[in-house]
Amino acid sequence: MIQRPDNLTDLVFAEIRDRIVNASLPPGSPVSEATLARELMVSKTPVREALLRMRRIGLVEPTPRGLRVTLASARSVREAFEYRAVLESDAATYASRHATGEQLEVIARWAAESLDCARGGDPSGFRRADQEFHVAVANASGNGCMRSAVEDAFVLTVALRRRDVGLVRDLVPDALEHLEIADALCERNSTAASTLLSGHALRIMDQLLDAMAQSAAVVAR
Repeated sequence: MIQRPDNLTDLVFAEIRDRIVNASLPPGSPVSEATLARELMVSKTPVREALLRMRRIGLVEPTPRGLRVTLASARSVREAFEYRAVLESDAATYASRHATGEQLEVIARWAAESLDCARGGDPSGFRRADQEFHVAVANASGNGCMRSAVEDAFVLTVALRRRDVGLVRDLVPDALEHLEIADALCERNSTAASTLLSGHALRIMDQLLDAMAQSAAVVAR
């Protein structure tokens, strides 16, 4: 049974999201409101609210028989990452203008942590630092709507990257880009921060699309 925080829907959302990301709920599998409510030992209401948010984000999709976990395609990957790139580019622009000194320290700290984890061969630690870094940048924008949009876009791209291809790659370049972005923000260089952050997302997108194409080629043989 999961614990009941102030916002139960948020925790239910996190539980279902994690199942999708780690493929406990694999791509294409049906998503049952009643089953999830029973497994999580909550009422259907928070599950329904969480699934509505997931449908809006793109983690689940409707079918004639109900909801299912979204099946990835090259188009869905491209659209998700391009959307994230636009959002994060704007977030970086606002963060460079409005971030407090404390917020910039948090961003720099998570960037450094991501590099330590990448170099230390700690992918789990890197994933946490990666998410915290991107959320910290969005938070520093000072715009709550923008932060929520960035978080949702980040969740979808992470799910697509980790679930559908299982891409194994060197994480150090990602972490080094985090440091470059943090430096640009600390220098209040909005143009550099915006360009670096959008380029960061698009580079990862290109890697994922290449991996998907290679995987499809192998299956076709």
